[in-house]
Order: sequence, then structure tokens, then C-alpha cells
Amino acid sequence: MFSRVKEAVWGTAQRWFPDRQIYHRSDGQVRYFAISSGLQIGALLTATALAGWLCFTTVSVAFHGRALAAKDAQLERERINYHRMVAEAQANEATVISFMESRMEEFDRTAYEFQMRHETLRQLVDFAEQLTGQDLAPSPELDDGRVLMAAAPADPTPREARDPLVSVAALSDSPEDQIAYLMGEQDAVLAQAEDATEARLQNLRAVLRLTGLNIEDVIAENREGEERGGPYEPISVNDFINTPSSAAGVELDDAFSSRIARIAARLLEVEELEDFVDNGPLGVPIGVTYRETSPYGTRLDPFTGRPASHAGKDFAAYRRAPIIATGPGRVIYAGWRSGYGRTVEIDHGYGFVTRYGHLHEIAVRRGDTVERGERIGGMGSTGRSTATHLHYEIWYNGSTMDPERLLRAGRYVQQG
Repeated sequence: MFSRVKEAVWGTAQRWFPDRQIYHRSDGQVRYFAISSGLQIGALLTATALAGWLCFTTVSVAFHGRALAAKDAQLERERINYHRMVAEAQANEATVISFMESRMEEFDRTAYEFQMRHETLRQLVDFAEQLTGQDLAPSPELDDGRVLMAAAPADPTPREARDPLVSVAALSDSPEDQIAYLMGEQDAVLAQAEDATEARLQNLRAVLRLTGLNIEDVIAENREGEERGGPYEPISVNDFINTPSSAAGVELDDAFSSRIARIAARLLEVEELEDFVDNGPLGVPIGVTYRETSPYGTRLDPFTGRPASHAGKDFAAYRRAPIIATGPGRVIYAGWRSGYGRTVEIDHGYGFVTRYGHLHEIAVRRGDTVERGERIGGMGSTGRSTATHLHYEIWYNGSTMDPERLLRAGRYVQQG
């Protein structure tokens, strides 16, 4: 059966593609080419295959081109999306960098302000520790029981409790909270310094009020007498703390600056008052036990028995009892003075000069510098005197004053 089918197909092919001869004549010669049915069928199949392959490749190229175009479009979209994401990332990066720079600047500014506050407090404490005044007893009272020390003025700056600050610092690791806690601690130290300075100042004023003098005038007298000079250049709080904060563009807050300025002014006033307490003639002129024999003011003259003015105060003890300087100063007179006998005069500054009369001997010379309690002579009865005693005078700006006023303040200072 297969043979019959094969023969039928081959017979049909031979009818369609019979054997052919192609004649070719050239130069009187005739040639021919025989093309058999098999060759024709093979050529047809080959041409058909080539045509099919050409159609297939054409269709494939057409579809592949569309796919490539789709891929190219997708790649372009992805490229555009990539560039957009890169631009957004760069914008976000610039925003983050700007934010970080601003935060760093704010942190640096806060840290610098904190450093300035800390340095200011340190210098303020160092300045306060340099004050050499002694601790005083509670504020003195007058004979009727009135307290001399005025109440301290209310603090215009409210003070925050430290417990909330401590709890915030303990519970939070935030640098801002830690800095806020440290600044709160600084404010607490500043409040303590302010209270202590104000109390010290009021106590000193109360003590010196016992002298009956205008202390501001006394202090101003000392400023005028000091060797000072130079061009006038006003200062600010930054100059007080000796820091270049203004050059760096950072300034302490107004409340802190004004508070520092207020405490600094109080400390300077305390220093001036303590300087007067240390250098003024507040001591007792006798180095041993003594008795007071004649007060300052009007009395009956021991020689005439008539009323007369007594410009000093008399103290009695034994012969050659040590007479001591009542305050630091410079000896401006040491010798014989009419009516006073052997006399020593000491300039203490602040407009004060003390005079010691009727001495038995003099232990200093003019121009000597003496300290409080230093022996300047021995008690005697030279000059216009009835017995061994010391005639003690205090001169203030060329006029005598009752020595008891300074002795009373001096006794209170020595109680501290």
C-alpha cells in the first residue's frame, strides 16, 4: 500500500514537473542541460523553504522590533523614574544636611552659652573667695532692741525648684535636657551666691552703720585718694567675665547677664566695705586690760575745773602698757606735741587719722607702715596729763569724732 501511494505521488509530481532539457547555442555549438523531476521538486522545496524562512524571519523581526521598542520605552520610563528618585534623594540629603547644620549651630551656640555661664560662675565664685572679710555675728541691735540690718530686697528673678530638674536629667538622655539641668544647677548656685552676697552686704552695712558715718561717702573718699588714672572705657558684663563672647556672636541671655551684673556690683561693694572693716581704725588702742576714764565731748577740765571740750577718749592702765595701732596705716607724726606730750599720729586712709597722746615712749618713726594691733609705744603721762593714761583721738576729714562710734563697730567685728 505504501508503495502504491508512493508511486501515485511520484507520478503526480512527474506530471507537474516532467523532465526538461534546456538548450544553449554558442559559437555554432549546441549544448543542453537536463533538469530532472527530482531536481525541480528539490528546487521547489528549497525555494519554498527559503520563502517560508524569509516570511518567518520577517514576522519575527517585526514582532521582535515591537518588543524591543516596548522594552526601550520601559527602560526610558525606568531611567526617568531613577533620575526623579535620585533628585528626590539629593533634595532630601540637602534638607537633612541643612537641618543637621542648623541643629549643630544651635547646639554649638547653646554649648558656648553654657560654657560662658559656667566660666562666669567660676570667676564669680573665685572673686567672692578672694574677699578677705571675717564672718560677722548676727546683725547688731540698738539699745531699744531694734535690728540694724535692713531686710534684703526681693529677688526679681524667680528661682525654679531643683527637684524637677533632677528628675528630668535622671529620666532623659536628651542633650537638651542635660544642658537644661546643668543650667538649672548653675542658676541654683547663682541664687545661693546672690543670697550669701546680699546677706553679707546687709550685715556689713548694719555694722558700719554703728559708726554713724555715711559709708558711701567714706568709700568714695578712699576711691578719690587712690592713685588711679587712664582713659574712660565703659565695660559690659562680658568684660567682667573676661570672655570674647561678643566677638563670637553669642551673648548671654539678658536675665542671666543682669543677674551677674547685680551680683558683681554687690561683690564689689562687699569688697569695699570689707576693705574698710580691715583697714579702718576700728580696733582698741590698748593691748591689755584697761578702763575708760574720760569720754569724748564736754567735761570739766582736770586742771582748771571749768567746762572744756575733750576731743578724744581716755584709757587708763599701767605704766608702759602697750599702745597699739587701731588699724593699718602710715605713721605721719611721731614726736613731742604741745599738750599731748609724746604723740603718734597714723593715717589710715578713708580720711581717718588717729592720734595717741601722753606716751611714755614711742616705738615707731614717721613714715613707718603699721598693722592693726602693732605696738607703737607705751602708756605714760607726758604732756598735760594728771596720771598715766592714753589720750586717743580720731580725726575724720580734719574734724574730730567720738572714738566710741568706731570702737563700738570694732567690738562687733571682733565678735565674728
